[in-house]
Amino acid sequence: MGDRNGAKFGSELHHNQDDARVQFTDNRSATGVSGGDTVASASCCDNRLPATAASIVAAILAVAIAWTLLYVNVSPELMALPGGSLASIFVLYVTGTVAGQLITKVGGLPPLLGMMLAGIALQNSGLYNVTGWCFHLVSTMREAALTVILVKGGLELNAGQLRRLSGVVARLTVLPCVAEAVAAGVAAYFILPDFSLVWGLTLGFTLSAVSPAVLVPSLFRLKRLGYGEEKGINTLLIAASSLDDAVSISAFGILLGVLFSNGSLTSKIIQGPIDVTIGTMLGLIWGCILIFVPPSPWAMIYNKRENQVQNTNKSEIENSVTAKRSFLLGAGGFLAVTGSQWCGYPGAGPLACIISAFVAGTGWRKRSAEHKRNNPVISTDEIDRGDGEEIEEDDELAVVQVFEHAWTCLQPVLFAFIGTDLKFELLKRGDMIFLGLIVLAFGLVIRLMVTTCAVVGSGFSRKEILFINIAWLPKATVQAALAPVALDIARNLGTAADIECATRLVTIAVISILLTAPVGAFGIQLFGPRLLPRTR
Repeated sequence: MGDRNGAKFGSELHHNQDDARVQFTDNRSATGVSGGDTVASASCCDNRLPATAASIVAAILAVAIAWTLLYVNVSPELMALPGGSLASIFVLYVTGTVAGQLITKVGGLPPLLGMMLAGIALQNSGLYNVTGWCFHLVSTMREAALTVILVKGGLELNAGQLRRLSGVVARLTVLPCVAEAVAAGVAAYFILPDFSLVWGLTLGFTLSAVSPAVLVPSLFRLKRLGYGEEKGINTLLIAASSLDDAVSISAFGILLGVLFSNGSLTSKIIQGPIDVTIGTMLGLIWGCILIFVPPSPWAMIYNKRENQVQNTNKSEIENSVTAKRSFLLGAGGFLAVTGSQWCGYPGAGPLACIISAFVAGTGWRKRSAEHKRNNPVISTDEIDRGDGEEIEEDDELAVVQVFEHAWTCLQPVLFAFIGTDLKFELLKRGDMIFLGLIVLAFGLVIRLMVTTCAVVGSGFSRKEILFINIAWLPKATVQAALAPVALDIARNLGTAADIECATRLVTIAVISILLTAPVGAFGIQLFGPRLLPRTR
């Protein structure tokens, strides 16, 4: 009886979708608009120039309303210009967002560069001044941005792809990352004053991660043009970049745990394994819970049907489940990142965040696939594009989109605020820029050599190997996320020497972003069509 009722309900849903699709098609036909035709504007206000002006006015109004809300609800000293802490944060966020859009539209560069330059300019011109509890607010916002990066990275890891990874992807993931980290760490230990080996390795793993924010959009552009598809170079680099970041972040967290653990030398030695164990266990437990809590969308639809609730809105149920999953995953990850620092195990939080997102996403994907196999007629993952064509979307993709939108909002927080950590007076002391460039260059040279060795003999030509090396250069996202975390923890738990080392780490991280992000972005765009074969 249950099977017949389920089949009947699925048939009703299917017919309702068909009726809606036919009605939508009829409406399009009645208005004379087809799939390939240009939509006619309803009035002159919908033309390109008025619509662009309306978008700009909307942005200006949003900024003005947000500023006014803060001004009338917050004490005047916090909103004073210049010098007010909240005013400084607000101006930096808006300026960073605008600068990021401008540098992308005008120069074709990643927006993160414009955001960083805005932070550097405001800090060194005296327009950025944050004190008191607002300083802690900035630290919290950075940790929220780090959490979003970790969750995105965990959700984008696919268990099936990991099982099918060839030896070249595994080598390309681990060997260049670890080699650059060790090389840069050893160089920092011998070159930078008062830099311990552990601090050097922490800097090394901060620098060793490639930037998906620069790499992935550039590779997608080449993929759409047909470059690199013959041997799957684009897919290879995109898959390896996620794993590369996971290795860097996990090692960074473990080293922070060793740096700031209290106790004897023995306790510091075992701090790393303890952090790994705690982070792994927490990530596995929380990820397994999220697979079943909240219940899946189709379970809620069946439950409503059994209670004879008519006109079930499938889209509303899916959105509700996505919102609950996103909140629990994000809030749990944020608690892991901040709570692990509070408990004295800073390395456990980032690892738990990545693992929980990976486990939850894998479980959602697996349960969705089982549901589709068992119920071929009923599919809550079918989405009508509006042109009669249906596509299927895995459950975790909706959650990924939520964190994509969150990342769009938090990008200025990460990149503009790390720009404020680069103070010109720090660069005047000694030869900070020169020494930082030596450390960065030494690590990059070792990375390029190891990358070449990792892919030689894998069927790639010399030109393709050269392109892989170019694509493996840009640094941005992980450096902007990890470096301020090291500085914040050093200020809270470390000594004056730790704060000095963390400040130098942030400075070198900013230098690495400013140099490698544009070089990598331009290199991929310029040399991709010249070095990669094009699929006809």
